[in-house]
Amino acid sequence: MSMNYHHQLQLLVDILKNQDTEHFGSKDEYAQLERLARSLLKNTEVQEEVKTLLTTIEQYSHEHQADGTFNALNSEEIQQWVQGIERSEHNYLHPNRLM
Repeated sequence: MSMNYHHQLQLLVDILKNQDTEHFGSKDEYAQLERLARSLLKNTEVQEEVKTLLTTIEQYSHEHQADGTFNALNSEEIQQWVQGIERSEHNYLHPNRLM
C-alpha cells in the first residue's frame, strides 16, 4: 500500500517533532523533509493553508542543508508548523468537531 498524503503529512510532522525534541536535525532528515514538502506541494488534495506551511518547511529544510546548520532550530516556529498541520488535518478528518 502506498502512502497517501495524510501519511506523508504525519511523517513530516513526526520528523519535525523529533528535531524539536532533539534540538538537532540530520542532513538526511532535512533532505527527507524537503522531498516530502515538495511532493505534498504538488498534490492537489492538500489544503491551501497547509501548502503555505509546506512552502516554509521546504525552504527551511533547503537552507539548513545548504549552510550545514543542523542544530540551529527555531523551536517555536517548528511547533507552529506542527500545530498548523495537525489542526488542518483534524478539521479535514473531523469537520464537525472542535480541536
